[in-house]
Amino acid sequence: MTSTTIAWTVRTLPLAELPASEWERLLATNPTASAFSNRAVHEAWWIGYGAEATDISLAVYDAAGALYAYLPLMLRPDGVRYLGATYHIDYATVLIDLENTESATAAADALVAHLFTDTAALDLRRLRRADNAHELFMSALAHNGTRAATLTVEDPAPAIDLTNITTFDEHLERIDKKDRHEIRRKVRRGEGAGVMITTKPHAVDDLAEFIKLHRARWGHHGLFTDDEKGARDEAFMRELFARAPEDLITLIVARNLEFGAFAAGLFLRDATGIRYWNAGGELAARALSPGILLFAHGLQMAISEHKETFDFLRGNENYKYEVGAADVDVLMVTVPAA
Repeated sequence: MTSTTIAWTVRTLPLAELPASEWERLLATNPTASAFSNRAVHEAWWIGYGAEATDISLAVYDAAGALYAYLPLMLRPDGVRYLGATYHIDYATVLIDLENTESATAAADALVAHLFTDTAALDLRRLRRADNAHELFMSALAHNGTRAATLTVEDPAPAIDLTNITTFDEHLERIDKKDRHEIRRKVRRGEGAGVMITTKPHAVDDLAEFIKLHRARWGHHGLFTDDEKGARDEAFMRELFARAPEDLITLIVARNLEFGAFAAGLFLRDATGIRYWNAGGELAARALSPGILLFAHGLQMAISEHKETFDFLRGNENYKYEVGAADVDVLMVTVPAA
């Protein structure tokens, strides 16, 4: 489907037809975009999970034919349009050229006007106010009176604000005394048990070890289950590890002489934050508090890289708040079928 106004043309353009250089150009104008907006994430997602979706992504062009915005969009079997690549992905992607505010606003308005010409329902989730493109997109949705768009909170995504924090201890001094004591005690216990923490860029060769530890911790409740769903999970992760740039994913592994490698975590990196994406570990080693050890190392990594935030991503598990995180809302916009 294509629609044209005096200044803008919007048409369907699946990811496979969008030049990688154009994706990167749009993304580079938005330093607040999350790691999930890396093209490699989307390419891997379509390989792992795309069999039950149709890529109906939209491209917005100005009067001169330059690409100004790109919205990953998919049609699911339920007939609803969803933002693209959002299953197992914590934050959505909205690409808008943000170099010029007036033009960016006009492009977002044209995009929304086109979205509303289709009578199918919209479910636009995983949106963040901290992402400037998301905020602009949500504003355009709210101000277009053609269809009723409802904004709600989808999930909390607890995060630690690292503004003016230069050391791990500085952060600990901000949290509850009892929680602070527990974190320090568990870190010391790990050191006493000879735990070594290694940090390295992701590599496909390391994926089997991470999958093993994830399965050990989560079993049939996690990813990589022994069925078709687990095969899709593994295909997605394998493709992501193969395609992602070196600095996108960091693998942190905890090991000692007694257990060998007993815990591992995946951390995503973008311009503003370190995002704690996934983890696993041997239950036999739980007395070593592997979650705390991985968190402590990840937080210190974020501080040393002068990141603004350490993000636990979606979910309100208690342990996130016990280490000093506070809720940041993840939003969704729904538009019923016309």
